Amino acid sequence: MSTINPRTNSEEIKSTRPNQPVASFIQEAENLYIWCVDDIPELIKVGIDEAFINELPQRIEACRKAQTIWETKLKTPGEAQLQWKLKVYEAQKLITELLHSMRFAFRNEADLLGTIKYIAKESGYASLIQDLYNLSVLGRSNSQLLTAVGFDLDLLDTASAKSEELTALWAQSKNEKQYLNETAVLRNKAFWYLHQQVAKIRSAGQYIFRHRKDRSIGYVSQFWKHKNKRRSTPDK
Repeated sequence: MSTINPRTNSEEIKSTRPNQPVASFIQEAENLYIWCVDDIPELIKVGIDEAFINELPQRIEACRKAQTIWETKLKTPGEAQLQWKLKVYEAQKLITELLHSMRFAFRNEADLLGTIKYIAKESGYASLIQDLYNLSVLGRSNSQLLTAVGFDLDLLDTASAKSEELTALWAQSKNEKQYLNETAVLRNKAFWYLHQQVAKIRSAGQYIFRHRKDRSIGYVSQFWKHKNKRRSTPDK
């Protein structure tokens, strides 16, 4: 059976990720409740209060709701994240076009080519945003060379505008991801809150019925039983 390390701080436990699929654990918790109801008199004798057992359905429901909210947020990205992905793709295409045109327009200017090379080697989203701005400034400072090769100077304004747009979207996207993280923490807390109750009831039931396999089996996690069995089975 899976157990909680008694030396681990309670708050640390409740913020960690579940140690098994939440759906299977919820089902096991429901099975445990149905199983242990008949054993309430025996469980009371070893220190498990009847009210503690009767709280199990409420904790199960709280965990199920928290899991549903987390899954919904995980599967449906926020508007800012969707816009971010779209705008990043557009920005990358624009940077490619700007670099291609500037390399040609500045082909006889070693210093300018060096600047372009430095900008092009940067990577990451922060660099992407900065590169758009830098290329816009560089192009405006050397507009005559660009005009000479038929370059559309309006693209420089587009680059500057996209840099500002991406800056705002990135911040919004991070806020949405933070909310998703907070939702995950709430789900984790609900899981471990239920897990602690389930662990106590299982431990008591296994002790009471240590000589009765027909009853003790209901206090064993089938998930961990099968998983541990697979671990102990040697490969053929």
